[in-house]
Amino acid sequence: MSVYGDAWADLYDRVHTLKEDIPFWVREAKSCGGPVLELGCGTGRVAIPVAQAGVQITGVDNSPDMLSRARDKARRLGLAGDTLKFRLGDMRDFRLRQKFPLVIVPFRSFQLLLSVADQRQALENVKRHLTSEGRLIIDLFVPDQERLIRESPSPVFRREIVDGATGRRLRVSEQNRHDPFGQIINARTIMEEFDAEGNGTNRWEVAYQLRYLYRFEALHMLEAAGYRVVELYGDFNRRPFDETSSEMIWVALPV
Repeated sequence: MSVYGDAWADLYDRVHTLKEDIPFWVREAKSCGGPVLELGCGTGRVAIPVAQAGVQITGVDNSPDMLSRARDKARRLGLAGDTLKFRLGDMRDFRLRQKFPLVIVPFRSFQLLLSVADQRQALENVKRHLTSEGRLIIDLFVPDQERLIRESPSPVFRREIVDGATGRRLRVSEQNRHDPFGQIINARTIMEEFDAEGNGTNRWEVAYQLRYLYRFEALHMLEAAGYRVVELYGDFNRRPFDETSSEMIWVALPV
């Protein structure tokens, strides 16, 4: 598994401003009462709001740089201590001397595992950290075949955002290659920064890979790893999964 956060640490919070999933994760954490384990926690985008809601949470990530930023953010917010902990580890083989009633893997972090063997190993390792009635919740994207087969020899513009820290405009583009045999997306995100006059001031590129899963492949993998799927949501409002869904939010119990 590539260390995704090593490349993203300085840019992640500027580019990934998604918040629509946060209420979902906070509600799930509060409903179990804690403690919660988050895998692929990055800079604390999900873990910090969960801790702010009063639920004890431990975040695990394999990037020291991302964890350093998560700890800095937590200290600034006064969240250091037992409520919020961050640990360095790989989701395939981390070891904590604790079991959890809820393990979450938000925002496609599971898809940074680039082989079936790695994904299966991670699921089995998670199971060792779940209580007997604990839940695992994983968020995956639904593969868009039309988008996957479109090669992009040139960067494709996706969105424009305003950096909350600097007030400058950021243009975010993608340049992706698709490996259908391995179900791997070789992704390159390109970020261009502009000042108030529209002059380019900075440019960054981050390359990474994701492995996508189809619905029944994910179901079979969970069952083969010793889980029983109890819910499959199509979005963060808990709508049932259907042909229009862009998210696969799996809720599974160990058996």
